[in-house]
Amino acid sequence: MTQAENHNSTWVKAIRAAAQHGRLSHAVILTGEGDKVQAARYIAAAHLCRAESGRPCLQCNACRKVLDRIHPDVTEVQDSERKELPVETIRALRQDAYIRPNEGRRKVYLFTDCAQLNERDQNVLLKIVEEGPPYAAFVFCADAVHALLPTIRSRCVELRMDAPPLDAQEGEAAA
Repeated sequence: MTQAENHNSTWVKAIRAAAQHGRLSHAVILTGEGDKVQAARYIAAAHLCRAESGRPCLQCNACRKVLDRIHPDVTEVQDSERKELPVETIRALRQDAYIRPNEGRRKVYLFTDCAQLNERDQNVLLKIVEEGPPYAAFVFCADAVHALLPTIRSRCVELRMDAPPLDAQEGEAAA
């Protein structure tokens, strides 16, 4: 069990249920308290896991690579040297999204700090999030959902890491 799983079993159950039923959203916003980056990697593992059931298994080669940050189909989009991401980075990502995955069924882009996405960057991202290839997935880590434009938010499922417990049916519906 990862640190992410220990933090809040409600969202973990929602991710597992959605992955098991083939309904894992292509665009997720993680908000609330806790290690959102680790949670984003957990979601990426759910997208790429090769297990027949119980995805993400966290044991298969794909899951291990995601958690070890070496999976070729997972890209962490960040720039630790700048306050905002350069628009060229977002444009390059947009082009990369149309290149088929190397090993997995999906390519997953993790935006580990949405504070780095300015309005221009989000507008450049909108089309790829909205109408991108079916194998592209996006996970946005934000302190608050309002860090993202309404147009981006409307294409995503929000998962709050500090949300109160849900019953199993509500968890599946949220995913």
